[in-house]
Amino acid sequence: MTRVRRLAWSCFAIVMFHGLKFVTMSRVRAIDEGGLATLLSDVPIVIVANHQSHADTAVLHRLLPRKCRARVHFVASSVRFAYASRGAPLLERLERWFLRGLALHAYNAILVGGDRHGLRAVDDLAAVLRAREVVAMYPEGTRSHDGSIGALKPGVAMLAIATACKVVPVRLDGTREALPKSLHFPRLRNKICVRFRAPLTAVSGESHDTFLARLAQALEAPESDT
Repeated sequence: MTRVRRLAWSCFAIVMFHGLKFVTMSRVRAIDEGGLATLLSDVPIVIVANHQSHADTAVLHRLLPRKCRARVHFVASSVRFAYASRGAPLLERLERWFLRGLALHAYNAILVGGDRHGLRAVDDLAAVLRAREVVAMYPEGTRSHDGSIGALKPGVAMLAIATACKVVPVRLDGTREALPKSLHFPRLRNKICVRFRAPLTAVSGESHDTFLARLAQALEAPESDT
């Protein structure tokens, strides 16, 4: 039953992505800047992306290589994707149910926060990596208002240093313009670009701050569009 449910949600996510892309007449493209070979390998990988829109996960998930997509787990907030209380309005309860189902079954979400935070969350993610799976996360923790990179949370550095995994930075552009915080439906004629950049690996003895500084630099916007 779980497998059937996961397949149904995955098919729905595919239809939703391509349907919205067609309806909004949007162009979505991927550019390999040195990270694609790593995503095609069987090594433990952490994908780290900048966060600009609720559209980020749908776009990034569909543009991952098929092999990588089959073993990726997106990190999500247990608070944001919790069911609404019984006393909440029906529309809110339906929205929360939909978002939780999409996260857990289409994007294989790992929920963190609540009692699974800090070192416990890092341990959970490290266990996923030891199983040679892929973890995808947004270390800013929230969507950017202006497209700039916000302060990165230390969890990604802790994970990279503890596991010596490959960290693939992914730069997303155009999703904020397509679906900003103020809108519930994407704008028309969007140009979205996903850049898979060269992987980083924590250096022996490297501090969390130094690794985060390197990662933030790797996530910066390109000087000019390709």
